[in-house]
Amino acid sequence: MVETVLGRLRAATADAHQRLETRLDIVEQLTAPAARRRLAERFHAWHVGSESAMAPLLSDIVGLGYAGRRRSVELTSDLAVLGGQPQTGRRIPAPANSAEAMGRLYVLEALTLGGKAIARQVAARGLNMKGLSFLDPYGAEAGERWRKFVLIAEREGAVSDKACEAMVRGAVAGFSQAERWLCEPTVAA
Repeated sequence: MVETVLGRLRAATADAHQRLETRLDIVEQLTAPAARRRLAERFHAWHVGSESAMAPLLSDIVGLGYAGRRRSVELTSDLAVLGGQPQTGRRIPAPANSAEAMGRLYVLEALTLGGKAIARQVAARGLNMKGLSFLDPYGAEAGERWRKFVLIAEREGAVSDKACEAMVRGAVAGFSQAERWLCEPTVAA
């Protein structure tokens, strides 16, 4: 049986993904206004840095529509609603190539898909969604946009074993960056 690119990405990042979910405990953080604001500031900084680093490598990938996958616009609006401030002065190193960038985008897209489930959990607790539009930026299109991303990732990763390996490296690095930016007391690239 031939393993899919998505299967390789999931297998390589499963532990890091679980560790991030456990450490972040995002639903709990969203219950208190000050914690919600700090979390939005961290998400904003991470997304702005990640998106800027990946843009030159992903903008021309056929069918990806990278500009429409950026969540920093929603996060900037959410910060204004929450009274937060953009965090500046931090940089995320650029991926080595477009395959690594696709791996990092896998992390952002997976967290976007997960954000929809998080938004449902927040609502189920009876909490308001003030300043949380970034959790579900695609709305009803989330599933379709994920499927489209997976098809493109499969296509790009199938170019060669080296491309798939680079994509996996990018995804592992992406989860590591997410954990540092979203969970650590002092954020560093």
